[in-house]
Amino acid sequence: MSCEYFADKGMKIDGNYWLVHPQTGVAWNSTSIEDYKQTYEAQQIALAEERLKADKAEQLTAIKEAVFNKLNDEQWRVQKAQEHLLMAELSGDQAEIGLSKAHLAELLAQREQIRLASDKAELTLADISTSEELKEFTFDVNISL
Repeated sequence: MSCEYFADKGMKIDGNYWLVHPQTGVAWNSTSIEDYKQTYEAQQIALAEERLKADKAEQLTAIKEAVFNKLNDEQWRVQKAQEHLLMAELSGDQAEIGLSKAHLAELLAQREQIRLASDKAELTLADISTSEELKEFTFDVNISL
């Protein structure tokens, strides 16, 4: 959006021309032009900051949901590994117990890697200060391992 003054057309505010100040109805003069421009710029900065904050919150929610869904979708693997470990312990097969524990540990380590990648992405997101940086930011739970 923009705000600029033309002597013959008045103040152009977001594509509309105003021959008088939109809030006071008084004709433009040099003081009112400068005051309005400063106020307008401050409003635009505040709006951009609010938009960035909302977009970051939306991205943070998306990260958390993706990680939650990924961990939930993969929970059956952990349960299966726990069942295999329990069967090995009940049968007393030490070799199978060792393999089952190693497999379970591997699955748990993968889940922890997903959580760590999520934590890192959240910290990176918190450090973002411009909308351009936010546009460049990506997080894919499937390739973040």
